[in-house]
Amino acid sequence: MTIMSGLSQYRRLLAAALAMLLGACATPQQHLSSEALTPLPIPAQPEAMNAHAPNGAIWQPGTNVSLFEDSRAHRVGDLITVLIQENANATKSTNTTVNKSDDVSAGLSSFFGKPLTAGGYSPSMGMTSSTKFGGNGATSQSNTFTTVLEATVVKVMSNGNLEISGQKEVMLNGGHEYIRVAGVVRASDVSPQNTVLSTQIANARVEYSGTGDVYAAARVPWLTSFFLSLWPF
Repeated sequence: MTIMSGLSQYRRLLAAALAMLLGACATPQQHLSSEALTPLPIPAQPEAMNAHAPNGAIWQPGTNVSLFEDSRAHRVGDLITVLIQENANATKSTNTTVNKSDDVSAGLSSFFGKPLTAGGYSPSMGMTSSTKFGGNGATSQSNTFTTVLEATVVKVMSNGNLEISGQKEVMLNGGHEYIRVAGVVRASDVSPQNTVLSTQIANARVEYSGTGDVYAAARVPWLTSFFLSLWPF
């Protein structure tokens, strides 16, 4: 009787485990983030408009509004559309050739006016050396980066130049991609459409990087990098 009760309990446990397994297969889990999507921090906030008492006038001093200026960015907090168009091409070639040859000969045919021979042979010595080296090297690199990014004016310099900074973060297939740009722009280089080329940015820093499985697969493992650093050839 005890053996029968043990078998029945075993069957019930097995049936419960199969039911849980089938339920897990029928309803796959989805790893979705329930957190709200928040924007990236703004690098600079515009200056607040000065409060004034209502006096019925249309124009109020200190409202930080100009009636005769265009919409191009010129204040802290304004946005500038940066057209990133970076094309870099570099080629280097070198050729080295070294040739060197030496020929030395010496002989002794007489000694105090007497012919000097040893076994019918006159003593003499000769030596020849030659050295030749040739080396060729060449390298070529080409990079292209094209995109559009909004940047914020973070500082207005005393000469009117604008210091800008902007970034973009994109999450794609479980990986994050980052685009960042920073530098100094002349106010006169900003077009009427409020755009500026990346080639017109001084002290420019343009970055395109990312994280995730794709970038991790393309990265050299640390142990391989360690052995490559020690390999002398």
